[in-house]
Amino acid sequence: MKNKILYGFVLMMGFFALTGCSDDSIVENPSGETFIYRLFIANGGLAGTDAIQGVIDEETRTITFNAPAETDIEAIKFNSKLSLGAHLDRETYDFSQSNTVPVTVINGENSSTYQVTINFDEPKETPIITAVRLRLPDGTEKNAYVSEIDKSIYLGADSCGYVEILSISCLPKRTVTILTMATNNVVQEYNPGSIELDFMGIKSEYRLLFAAIPVFGADFTKGTQYAFCNATGNLFGDFVGENTRSADFDGNNLLIVSREGGYNVRVIPFNEIKSGNPGGVSLNLDGVEMGTFLVSAGRISHGHYYVSNLSTSVGEDQPLKLYYWDNTSSKPQVLLEFLGAANGPEGEVDLSKLRFGDNLNVCLDESGNGYIYFVTQDGTAVLRYNVTGFTNLESPTYIVPPTTLSYYAAINQVDGKDNEYTVTSVQAGIYLTDADLNPITFIDQDNIPIRCTDARVITFDSERYLITTSGRWGSWSGDAEQTLYIYDLSDGATTALAMMNLIADGAPQPLFTFVIGGSNPASFGSAPSASTGWGVGNGMLRVMAAAPKAGFAIFEFPERE
Repeated sequence: MKNKILYGFVLMMGFFALTGCSDDSIVENPSGETFIYRLFIANGGLAGTDAIQGVIDEETRTITFNAPAETDIEAIKFNSKLSLGAHLDRETYDFSQSNTVPVTVINGENSSTYQVTINFDEPKETPIITAVRLRLPDGTEKNAYVSEIDKSIYLGADSCGYVEILSISCLPKRTVTILTMATNNVVQEYNPGSIELDFMGIKSEYRLLFAAIPVFGADFTKGTQYAFCNATGNLFGDFVGENTRSADFDGNNLLIVSREGGYNVRVIPFNEIKSGNPGGVSLNLDGVEMGTFLVSAGRISHGHYYVSNLSTSVGEDQPLKLYYWDNTSSKPQVLLEFLGAANGPEGEVDLSKLRFGDNLNVCLDESGNGYIYFVTQDGTAVLRYNVTGFTNLESPTYIVPPTTLSYYAAINQVDGKDNEYTVTSVQAGIYLTDADLNPITFIDQDNIPIRCTDARVITFDSERYLITTSGRWGSWSGDAEQTLYIYDLSDGATTALAMMNLIADGAPQPLFTFVIGGSNPASFGSAPSASTGWGVGNGMLRVMAAAPKAGFAIFEFPERE
């Protein structure tokens, strides 16, 4: 895993180095000059993947940074744009003794020194263990297996009686570790205790287990499919045209939002789908009105149902509306009538006349607290609402997305993470961001199948997976049929590191794929939306994929044995 992390880090460094060197406004200087035109911290943040640009004051020869506290301050690496022929005096710089360190530029016999100051933010990230090295009673040394998902260290020393812990590697690197039940770093099998971590007051804990590495995750070779799509020749009726562009699945129920033959919002229990005769129940649409289309996109959150209309020009006569059902028997409740006014970074922003409702993104915890996002059709603006108690929406906020998210965008919270989200569209890669959509890392379009969207990072039986479904933009586009993809995303202590490791050797091979579009030309539409959903039921991982003119399919995977 270390080699993969390092490779990903080098790729990120190369990206930002090329970015810095491509500034045509910088004139090549005569040999001998010693200026810094740009300076980036190349290994900022917990994972060492953040590139942070400094502010240069040439008159005082000072450079100032603001960086996360989790940055490896003992080995800061810089990428730079310097005078022609110049180089920095060191590969890395130690800021552990002082937050101001001299950085010297050398060019032949000439040199000049800048005072570089890094102001560190308050700590935010929970410390994690990346490796544990141990020695068995017979003298054999080995690495333990670290499970970040279930916070356990598997020593692989069953019946050995005791082991000696030789080293514990953590992120951030300055994390303090304590073996709670050890004597001189020796832990006993009958009471191994745990490893406590403390990074500047933020704490976490991993239990120690003498057991061997267990078998985790889903067995994708033993899945059962329940497919109602072109590929299997029994296309579900709501998907025969392009008027059904949104679906969601939570492991128990499938939500389909359709305009095929009239407006219909359908909820189908999984057991009906499994029986081979899905029909479901149509939600009450009394009072659902206004918009270019009355219903457009839908989401399920902890058994609650949300559906938006489509407004091609938000305003008084065509507000963006959001409806809510707390169960399949209730009448719709209007949660939102958005006319265009939102909070921006410098005051109120007017988002009227923009197109909203092609997508709806509901990211709530079990108490119904979190965020709801809408992305415009052209992918240049995001509208976010704070949500409490499932139904209280406030603080409409305008956010600029990390990239253009044209047409069918999706924003999904990473399973088990409070401030990590996947951001995708059929014309973008897969971004990992925080709640404000600030990018953490990304997988570019060269490393995933074209048109993949609605990407989700999920966990099942202590393994992490990336699931996504591709859309198709007409037979003329050269796009492949709409397809579900499942990738192993378990190799990495954090989601960001796991995403980097996934593409360390180029485009990854999926663990599982299924074509829902089939070869029927009728599946080739001009609306390239696609939907993904998942849940757990009866100890099985359940995954859904759906797309217009393609249909839907749900798969049930058992645990590995």
